Amino acid sequence: MKKGPGRRPSGAVAEGLKKALMNELDGREFYRMAAGNAATAGVRRMFVFLMDEEERHREAILAQIARMAEGKPPRIVRGAASRKEIGTFRSPLFSPDFVAKGKNVEGEAAALSIGMTLEKRAIAQFAALRRKVAGDDAAETLCDDLIAWERDHLDVLARQYGQLREMYWEEARFWPF
Repeated sequence: MKKGPGRRPSGAVAEGLKKALMNELDGREFYRMAAGNAATAGVRRMFVFLMDEEERHREAILAQIARMAEGKPPRIVRGAASRKEIGTFRSPLFSPDFVAKGKNVEGEAAALSIGMTLEKRAIAQFAALRRKVAGDDAAETLCDDLIAWERDHLDVLARQYGQLREMYWEEARFWPF
């Protein structure tokens, strides 16, 4: 049964989105700090992009809350520029000599790891919300769109983390087999 505005799932969506606002603020501020501490320009640009994305998420969530307050169904709008720009961070951002020169490898790895944790938390939160609103097509689509947005961020961070880890292990000659 499809549920309309004002019924319980819409209230669940509003409550879920209010909680998500705090995650977006946490993420934005973390990425701001990570950008300020990044040792390379490419990684700094990635963290600034993610910081801006978290702000776009916050704005999108606030817009959804306002739409629902007016009795309208939720509907997310993700800009094409955001989808296109994220692709620029899928390629390796660390140069081969980054680890060899003893740059801030541990700090970069920790920032990437914490960022992945934040994105996983957001994905889990939106997935739980999706389960709560099962049957409300608009709310399910909203959750799916938010999950996809967060997965893009997780993918970028995980790729960079994996590359940095492999470079670190290679430099340390850490191959247990």
